[in-house]
Amino acid sequence: MALVQINPDRKTELLSKIRRAKSSHIRWRAFAQGLVAGVSVNEDRAPIQHTDCQFGTWYYSEGRELFGDSEIFMDIEGPHEMLHAIYAQVFELVKKGKKEKAHAKLDDLIAVSRTLLEQIEILESEIEASL
Repeated sequence: MALVQINPDRKTELLSKIRRAKSSHIRWRAFAQGLVAGVSVNEDRAPIQHTDCQFGTWYYSEGRELFGDSEIFMDIEGPHEMLHAIYAQVFELVKKGKKEKAHAKLDDLIAVSRTLLEQIEILESEIEASL
């Protein structure tokens, strides 16, 4: 289902919120990459659960309130959950000192992250196209 018509004044605000959520995902991914590279990363910076990261917090609260009826929005959930499932594996591998395996899993994480970002960009495009 396409997004409903959005008031032009509200459109700027909604795009800003989506872009902040997208930026928080990119920061989270950078922390995950840092962890594999040997940087000490607190779990609060790169939470394992998909509902605990900044993007997930936005997605399951304000995002759902704003866009919950949109199929495009709902399509974001699967890649986001998958991303965190892969990260849980990466986190465990790093914890066990298996850096090579963690690095290989990181490639999977980055691929799913790209899919997630593409889905978010589709949502952005839909909002931009609504008049």
